[in-house]
Amino acid sequence: MHAKIILISNANQTTTSMRKTSLLIAFCFYAFFLFGNEKPNPVVERGHIDLTQVDWQNNLVKLAGEWEFYWKEFLLPDSSDANQRALYAKLPSSWTKIALPDHSNCSPLGYGTYHLQIKVPNQNQVYALKIHSIFTAYAIYVNKEKVSSLGTPGTTKLESKPKFLTQEIPVPVIQNGSDSFQWIDVTIQVSNFHHRRAGIQQPIYFGTLEEVVDATSNTIILNLLLIGIILIIGLNHLMMYFLRRMDVANLMFGVLCVIMILRNLSTEERLLMHLIPNFGWDALVRLDNFSGFATISLFAVYFYFTFRREFPKVMFYLISGIGVIITVLVFTTSAWFYGRFRTLFEIYIGLGGFYITFGVLLRAALRKRIGGAFSFLGMFVLYATAINDVLSSMGIIQTAYVAPYGIVFFMMIQSFLLTRKSALALKENQVLSEELLDEKQKLEQRIEERTHELSKQATELERYRLDQEQQNLVNQSLNAVNEVMHQNKENLELLADQLLATLVKKTNSHLGALYFLNGTGQQIKLKLIASYGLDEESHLEELDLNEGLPGQCYSTGNELFIEDIPERYFVVSSGLGHAKPKVLVLLPLVNDEKVVGVLELASFKKFEKWQLDFLHKALVNIAAQLNLVKISNETTHLLESYKEYESELRKKETEFHELQMELATLREKTQQMN
Repeated sequence: MHAKIILISNANQTTTSMRKTSLLIAFCFYAFFLFGNEKPNPVVERGHIDLTQVDWQNNLVKLAGEWEFYWKEFLLPDSSDANQRALYAKLPSSWTKIALPDHSNCSPLGYGTYHLQIKVPNQNQVYALKIHSIFTAYAIYVNKEKVSSLGTPGTTKLESKPKFLTQEIPVPVIQNGSDSFQWIDVTIQVSNFHHRRAGIQQPIYFGTLEEVVDATSNTIILNLLLIGIILIIGLNHLMMYFLRRMDVANLMFGVLCVIMILRNLSTEERLLMHLIPNFGWDALVRLDNFSGFATISLFAVYFYFTFRREFPKVMFYLISGIGVIITVLVFTTSAWFYGRFRTLFEIYIGLGGFYITFGVLLRAALRKRIGGAFSFLGMFVLYATAINDVLSSMGIIQTAYVAPYGIVFFMMIQSFLLTRKSALALKENQVLSEELLDEKQKLEQRIEERTHELSKQATELERYRLDQEQQNLVNQSLNAVNEVMHQNKENLELLADQLLATLVKKTNSHLGALYFLNGTGQQIKLKLIASYGLDEESHLEELDLNEGLPGQCYSTGNELFIEDIPERYFVVSSGLGHAKPKVLVLLPLVNDEKVVGVLELASFKKFEKWQLDFLHKALVNIAAQLNLVKISNETTHLLESYKEYESELRKKETEFHELQMELATLREKTQQMN
C-alpha cells in the first residue's frame, strides 16, 4: 500500500512538472513569434520600395529584396550616372552571391555601396532605421546627408577598421509641397577586409522611431531577463559544486550557464558593446564564434557525466577533441583564417548536436533513465533553435535569432533535473513572461518588477538548494548501504555488522543494536546479530518477543521515538546497557509485510528529518537482504547436514553389506562342517 502511495505521488509530481514545462515551451515559442515574425509588408524591387500604404502601428518593415549595389565603389548620394553601373543584391545576404558582368562573383574582400529609395507619405513623421551587424564597417547617408557610421569603411585593409554594434538611426520626414508622398534616399557604404562573411547579412528594419525604440527596448529587456535567469541558475549550481565537489555535473552546468550568458551578450543586440564600448572587434568576433561553435564540447562533457552508459567514450573524446581544436583556432588565429573552416564548424555543430540529442539523450529517455526524457526535450528545443540561427546566419532562411530562448528552456529543464525543485521556478518564469507582455507600456515599472521577481527567485532557488542537499545526503547514504549489501551476500553476521556501522555513521548516532528473528516454533527470539559502541557487559544476546523496547517495537510493528531519556532508563528497558544518550529510536525491519527484526539507535543529538527519511528507506532493503542471507545460510547448513547424513548412511550401508558377506561365509562354513 505504501508503494502504491509513492507511485501515485510521483505520478502527480511528474504530471505537474510536465504542465509547467509545457508553459515554458509556450513562453519560448511565443517569444519567437513575437520577435521573429513580421506582418506581411512590401518588398524592395530594383532599389525601390513603396511604404505609403503601410500601417505603422506595432509594425516594422524588413527592407528585404533587390537593393542597388555598386561593387568596389563608394557611391555618393549625388552620383548622377550611378544607375548605369548598378547591380542588384538581394538582402539580407552576402555580396559573394552577387554575379558581376564577367560572370564571376564578388570576393569576400572588398567594398561596395548599397542604395535604396523608400517611398513614404508626405507628412510630418520621424522614422528610423534598425541596423544589426554589417560585415564589417559602414557609413550611412540619408537624403544625401551622412547620418551614421560604424568602424571605418575603406578601400584597403589598412584604411578599413571593423566594428559591430546595433544602431537605431532616426530619419525625420517634413511635409513638403502638395504631393502625397516623398522619397527617402538611403545609401550605405560597406567595406570588408577582415572577415569571410561580407556585406549586409542581417535584416535592416524601417518604421516609426517610437516602434523601433520599443522593439529594441523589448529585445534588450527580454535578453536581460533571460541573462538574469541563467546567471542565477549558473551561480546556484556552481555553489552546489563547491559545496559538494563530487558532483561534476553541477560544475559543467554552471560553466555552461556562464558561456551561454557570454553568448547572449555577444550576439543579436550585442549588449557587451553597450556595457564595454571599447571592447575590441576581434575579441567580440572570437567570443561570438567560440560561444557558437566550441561549446558543443561542453555539452558533451556535461551529458557524458550525466548519462555515461549511453555515451560511448570514443564519441565523447571525438566531440570534445574537435571542440578543443576549434577553440584553439578561434583564439589563436585571425577571423579571416578560421573563417575558412566555418562550414566545417557548422557541420560539427549540426552532427554533434544531433548525436547528443538523438544518439545519447533519446536513448537515455527510451531506457527510462532518470531525467532522460526531460534532458532530451530540453536539448531538442535547444538544438532546433541553434539550427535555426545557423541557417539564418548562412542566409538559407530569414528568421529571427531564437537560440537565447532555446538556451533558457534547456537551462530550466536541466535545473529542474539537478535541483528536483524547479517546478516552481518554471511557473515563476511563466508569470514573468506574462507580466513582461502586460507591462509593455510601462518600461520603468516593468524593470523594477522584474528585479523584484528575480530577487524572489534567487531566494527560492537557495531554499531548493538546501532541500536538494538533504535529499542528496539521503541518496548518498542509501548508496553506501547498497554498496555494503552488494559486497556481503554470504555471511549474515558480517553483513549485519557492516550495515549497522554504516547506519550509525550516516545518522551521526553513537550507539546501535540490530536484532533479528532466530529459532522456530515456541523458541523464536530476537537475537542480537550486530552491535555498535556497546561493551560486552551491555550485550543482551537474546530477547523475548515482548521483552523491553525492542520487543515492544517488534510486537506492535511501529517505530518508537523517545527524547530526554532518564539516566537509569536503559538499565531496565533497553538493550543498550548503561549508555546515556538523549534520543532513542527503534524501527521495525519489515519484509513481505512481516516484522523480522528491530533496529535500535541512540544519539546525543536529535535525529534530523533527512536521517529518519534515510532510515525508513534503507530498512526496506536491509530487511529483505538480511532475510535472504539468513535463508541462504540456513539452506547451506541444511545441505551440509544432508551431505554428512548421506555420507554416514553410505558408510553404514557398506558396513551392513560387509556384515552380510561375513554371515554368508559363516553359513557356508557351518553347512560344510555339518
